[in-house]
Amino acid sequence: MNNITYLNKLNDPVLIELDNAIDKKSSKKMIAFKYFNNDMDLLNSYLKNSEYSTNVSINPIRPKAQLEFTF
Repeated sequence: MNNITYLNKLNDPVLIELDNAIDKKSSKKMIAFKYFNNDMDLLNSYLKNSEYSTNVSINPIRPKAQLEFTF
C-alpha cells in the first residue's frame, strides 16, 4: 500500500521549500526529516514521481576577480 499523498505541484510544501533553498543538499536532509520520517529514499522517490529536477548546474554566485593595485 502506498502511503504517500501527492499534492498539487503549485501548493506542495516540499517542492516550495526545496525551490527556495540555497543549499539543496542540507535542505533535502531537513525535508526528509520533517516530512518523510528521515527517509531519504522516500524523499527521492517522491521527487522522482513529482518530476522535480534537482540537477541544476547553474551557480548563481559568481566569484569576482581580486582587485590588484599597481604601484
